[in-house]
Amino acid sequence: MDPRVARRQARLDEVLDAAWEIARAEGLAAVSLHEVARRVGLRQPSLYSYFPSKSGLYDAMFAQGYRQLIDHVAAVSPRAADPRRGLVALSRAILGFAVADAARQQLLFHRTIPGFTPSAESYALAQEFLAFVTERLRAAGISERADVDIYTALIGGLGAQQVANDPGGNRWTKQLAAVLAMFFAHVDAKDA
Repeated sequence: MDPRVARRQARLDEVLDAAWEIARAEGLAAVSLHEVARRVGLRQPSLYSYFPSKSGLYDAMFAQGYRQLIDHVAAVSPRAADPRRGLVALSRAILGFAVADAARQQLLFHRTIPGFTPSAESYALAQEFLAFVTERLRAAGISERADVDIYTALIGGLGAQQVANDPGGNRWTKQLAAVLAMFFAHVDAKDA
């Protein structure tokens, strides 16, 4: 790899780490180009060579978060002989990832930053993740769009409740098996 490219990537990683550090400590809205630049030892105008705006920084954080999520679920939820058991494992992996980092959960799954819309390139990662999940749902016999929507609302709701009401605990995440059992019963009742 070209040393200049490697240095630029290392600096970019350092900038993103600083932005996440701020978001985790003070909230996503507290992320500012000025504070990020200060933390990584750059002048703010120099930061514009990496990100054209604060939205550009959020976009890079969004893309990084989805790459991490895609890698995480691929690593911890291999295909199972029983697709529904596999879906439970996948759901546990998604939920665990979501509640492990409240700032990342908010950026990826909620619209907490006024005016921020991910770029087409970054949003493609979110679509890739949804396609991965949808394929696992289909393998488990769940193919109707409404059922996919219900599934995402259930998993997202458990994660949001956990982060908002019992951060670091498991009051809502421990309900995953019961919630999925109800979901499977709903799907099966429609097929009967």
